[in-house]
Amino acid sequence: MPTIAIVGDIFPQAPLPGSAELADVRNLLRAADVAFGNLETPVSTRGAPAEKWINMRMPPDLLAEVRDLGFDILTLANNHMLDFGELAFRDTLDHLLARDLLCVGAGLDLEAAWRAEIVRLGEFKVAFLGAASTLSPGSAAAEGKPGVAPIRVSESYQVDPHASLEQPGSAPYVHTCAWREDVERAIAAVEAVRRDADFVILAMHWGVPPFWRSRFQDGLADYQVEVGRALIDAGVDVIVGHHPHSLQEVEIYRGRPIFYSLGNFVFHHNRGPVRDTPVSRHAPYGVSVKRRNRNWSETIIVLAEIAADGALSCTLQPALLDAVGNPRLLRGDEAGALIARLDELSPNASVSYRDGRGYLHLD
Repeated sequence: MPTIAIVGDIFPQAPLPGSAELADVRNLLRAADVAFGNLETPVSTRGAPAEKWINMRMPPDLLAEVRDLGFDILTLANNHMLDFGELAFRDTLDHLLARDLLCVGAGLDLEAAWRAEIVRLGEFKVAFLGAASTLSPGSAAAEGKPGVAPIRVSESYQVDPHASLEQPGSAPYVHTCAWREDVERAIAAVEAVRRDADFVILAMHWGVPPFWRSRFQDGLADYQVEVGRALIDAGVDVIVGHHPHSLQEVEIYRGRPIFYSLGNFVFHHNRGPVRDTPVSRHAPYGVSVKRRNRNWSETIIVLAEIAADGALSCTLQPALLDAVGNPRLLRGDEAGALIARLDELSPNASVSYRDGRGYLHLD
């Protein structure tokens, strides 16, 4: 039975420890036929920082740590991949190639960014795609322009004057809608690869971290449900989300799972050369590195399994990041509590717990 291990955001800034806890994680990933995650950083020592709020990058030698953990394929579609410009992005592609790591979700032009990687697992062919709705300025791929596969989003703001009278200073309600042409481009990419593959797994960098949203509007943004369901309709079998840096709900739509956010997987504090950018200095808000808490630390590893008859199942391994940002597998009551919370978060899915893992009901 082929198994695909899928995780959330990956951002190492130091060598990984040789601990028993991390060995358990490594063994789990290596036991899978393929391991897939989001590389939340360019891999380079070159380039100039883009004019944005946070700039991240990873020393090339740490890519060996990612490979050693068991990863085979990475999505590059995220809001940090162009943090140090086109030069660092091209370096990233070269370093991944040198480490025999496949990548999706970004490329030297729009066609390359939407190009799928197809991996044969026994008698099945599994296609991987990546896209992002969280786009830093100038990071979207276009014809003749490097970047990430974009699904852009428009926003509108609704102010309730009656509520504002009683609650002066309240945040407006934010409505979101994906760009039609980008959704159509995504659907075309899915339909094209579906003709050559038995299963399609698509990674989406999207959503809003909890502390960026008003409490009365906490949860998913409108466009996520719109885009997720459109991609399932087009033929995607599993959607895996990341970017909010916290575990968010799962939805079962037409018998297929949409994991809106798996949370962080390996996520160290940013040790790059840019900590205090002109953009962040002049922003009316700030985010402290001390903000890491249980929400930022809980995560799941999805083990998507394909039975001999082609049936899909998803087992969920709970994990927790330590203070540095390295994961350990949860067991016993801790594992049960995390799965119970995920089930409570997910009104459109049912997750049961047994023997240290969660089991997603797809029917």
